[in-house]
Amino acid sequence: MREEPRFLATLELVALPTAVAVARMFIADTLRRWDALFIEEHMETVGIELVTLSVEATKPREGTSWQGITELKPIKLRLLGYQRHIVFEVTDAGDEALVLPDDRYADESSGLGLVDVLANRWGSSVTPRGRVNWAEIAVYERTEAGLPKRERRPLPVPPGSTEQPAPDVVRELLQRIRDGLESL
Repeated sequence: MREEPRFLATLELVALPTAVAVARMFIADTLRRWDALFIEEHMETVGIELVTLSVEATKPREGTSWQGITELKPIKLRLLGYQRHIVFEVTDAGDEALVLPDDRYADESSGLGLVDVLANRWGSSVTPRGRVNWAEIAVYERTEAGLPKRERRPLPVPPGSTEQPAPDVVRELLQRIRDGLESL
């Protein structure tokens, strides 16, 4: 059974360079409202790269004046919040799916190389509604190695024990000792 998103936010823009800045604000504001600030930096970076690629592919020809623009192509941004990940989608008028270049490791500082490094998964496909470029980022905090950080919740007494919890003073002392040992 396919999981339904718990949260959804959508924004429609015109494929102009100003869309990049607006996309950044949209992502930041939405993640703040969803209490997902710990992935804001990565999601903004990935989202900006995908929006930039969409704008570059569908914007008016270079050198066209504002008066010479006869057609504005739309792009649609969507953030979908699932239980374990958030997906950012950009739908544009492109007619070819994005493909990671063969030398993807040569340039991981921008474009799809950067998206490939930061996103857990990403993809691009051409659909009847246009080209959809998307990237997924996990919702949990991660260590530098990429493993999930789990919140430690020590129990006052071991499971199944009949002992009473230690007084607060003893518990604080034991916690300081444990913290000191873990930092070694």
